[in-house]
Amino acid sequence: MPPPDTMASKPATSVTPPVLLSKILPARILSPIPLWSSTACAAPLLFALLPLSAPAHAAPSSPSVLMIEMTPALCSMQSSRSRMRQCLEGYSLTVSGLDLGYGSSCNNRSEPRLTPLQLKVVNRIMPDNTVRTQAWQRYGACSPYSSSSYFRQIVNMASELELPRELNTGNSYTVTKTSFVNQMLRLNPGMRASSLDLICKDGNRRQSILTQVRVCYEGGGFGQCRTVVDNCGNNFIISGGK
Repeated sequence: MPPPDTMASKPATSVTPPVLLSKILPARILSPIPLWSSTACAAPLLFALLPLSAPAHAAPSSPSVLMIEMTPALCSMQSSRSRMRQCLEGYSLTVSGLDLGYGSSCNNRSEPRLTPLQLKVVNRIMPDNTVRTQAWQRYGACSPYSSSSYFRQIVNMASELELPRELNTGNSYTVTKTSFVNQMLRLNPGMRASSLDLICKDGNRRQSILTQVRVCYEGGGFGQCRTVVDNCGNNFIISGGK
């Protein structure tokens, strides 16, 4: 049995060819990656250059949820996404939004307003214009934040979050939920198991494939997810598109 805090892996039967972690990473200590460093991302610009109309911290004090998509899995499973920029350009991870808890009841259908420099920064984790607009209208437009402040929150939180390298190698793995969660907790001090909500979809052979990781925050740090899907089961596939 592998140690409980080690990311366990075995060949993923729904993808060819699967790659074992032991062939590319040390068996016990895996190198983490910041969410920022997805495959298509270059070195980040200083987001502090962006103007703000409301204070922005690494994590909002009110309950919030950062939604991270497993891009290769969704691109291969949903044909409607095939022409999205993150699919065409081979992104490993993208952010689909930050739910600040304000909802969209104000019916504000405004477009997010970002300068070219702001857009260049945000594009690295949210490259699709439709996704950015939907995130703003669903989660940001009814909040006290301007669109500039809202997207700065997203970039700040993404730049501080550490993720297992398996999510960024371009290869596919079958992992246990326990080992994945333990790895996330070890990489992110202060995070609890209840701070994570893992969402999966069934693949062609009915295997669970990880499609989204939701990270919950509160009080300026990690918090407890109040609404969870948590449908991945004990084992699931991380699909790298290969």
